[in-house]
Amino acid sequence: MNRIIPFQVEGKKMIQLGQLTIDQANDLRSWLPQNSLERVQYQGIELSDCVPFETYDYWFRTHHVLTRSYETILDF
Repeated sequence: MNRIIPFQVEGKKMIQLGQLTIDQANDLRSWLPQNSLERVQYQGIELSDCVPFETYDYWFRTHHVLTRSYETILDF
């Protein structure tokens, strides 16, 4: 499973949950504290489901990779 590439907004690396698979987005959303998604303006578009890349990277390395060693119904 590959990590996504972040985009930069005002010097901050960010990712949008919409870039993730459904399983990853749901897992990350359930792991995050409530109200932690950020709204950012990127190339004239408001993105409402963003998190700092550092947060995503930490979750990916410590939580997601370790707990997702099985396949889901969407993998078939």
